[in-house]
Amino acid sequence: MIFSLDIHYIIWLLLATALVLSLVWVIWYCRRNRKLLKFMKYDERTRRYLYPEDLPSVSIVVFANNDEKWLNKYLPAIMRQKYPSPFEVIVVDDASFDGTKDLVGEMMVYFDHLKIVTVPDQTRSLSRKKLAVMLGIKASQHDVILTTNANCQINSERWLMAMMRNFGPGIDVVLGYSHFDHSEDKGLSKNYRVLDEMTTAMQWILSAANKKPYRGISDNLAYRKEVFFKNKGFSKSLEMKWGDDDIFISEIATARNTRLELLPASFSTAHYDDLPHAFSTLKSRRDFTSHHVKYKGQFRTQAWMSLIYWLRLGALAAAVSLCYTNIAVIVAAALILLITWLPMMLATFRNCYLLHLPLLLFSVPLFTLIRPIINIGYKIKGLFTRKNNYTTIM
Repeated sequence: MIFSLDIHYIIWLLLATALVLSLVWVIWYCRRNRKLLKFMKYDERTRRYLYPEDLPSVSIVVFANNDEKWLNKYLPAIMRQKYPSPFEVIVVDDASFDGTKDLVGEMMVYFDHLKIVTVPDQTRSLSRKKLAVMLGIKASQHDVILTTNANCQINSERWLMAMMRNFGPGIDVVLGYSHFDHSEDKGLSKNYRVLDEMTTAMQWILSAANKKPYRGISDNLAYRKEVFFKNKGFSKSLEMKWGDDDIFISEIATARNTRLELLPASFSTAHYDDLPHAFSTLKSRRDFTSHHVKYKGQFRTQAWMSLIYWLRLGALAAAVSLCYTNIAVIVAAALILLITWLPMMLATFRNCYLLHLPLLLFSVPLFTLIRPIINIGYKIKGLFTRKNNYTTIM
């Protein structure tokens, strides 16, 4: 009898522990996700923006590497932006061997504010991407730089206005948002990629909204040329191939000089022929550069919450295994799971909608569970491929 009572005590203690952990996780998750909605629906709309007649002149630097197909599709939308102030578009050709140069040359006949800069093919001891952006900035005529990539689709003719309206007095950096094109993405792994993309976006977006900017996306990123040269460009991370957006932004962005722009008209969409491969490559690069940004609190918080998520599941599994014939225990465990899953699925569904990602619902609990394991796999992989992130300067 005493043994039986002890077992029941342990079972209900495990269930109580799981309930407390579930409530902690749900409160954190829902509060975090509510911040995105609040920022997009209220905070951003109450800001002061520049009037159209005060918008700055801007140079748009478009990085291209054998991207003739994408430039043919998406460059005209950049050229035809409705913008009241002068702007130019500089395509930086990273020694492409396809028809990139010829295509841009043909377009230059119709667009007098388009030009091309070629990165020397002989340069191999520097980051090709950083060198390309630097050459584009040096060739620019205007005071504000807006970077994007050839495979990025601009979804609105007011994209430029939405980004540039933030450059009031004291603002040197504007962080724009970009997301993958998942229209051709297939299989259950697509849902994982969407969840990971949303989770990663939530980390840097909410950190910037909380006045702790630490990264941007080169697909959609703006800053003043003066700040770029004052920081000596990418010189502090020149030995690394990557980091032209996150490490660099971590160096120049502050709580006062940076704005986050999430008006849907400012969004861009990144297209890849092989999205699973591109996703894996970019995730590996981000995992490497994340060690060099100044704000890491969001990574630690995410890790702790992932641990809580697993501990809660472990407590429930232990309770059910100790008394799997007791219907009351099974019902209690199921209710505790629902307490976590329902708010999580609904919040994720809403966030995907706000960030223009494919909508997720029933697969969210599974991929939230396995995402930390996959992240650990990327970190282990990174230990063996670390040298691939450096130039031959090392």
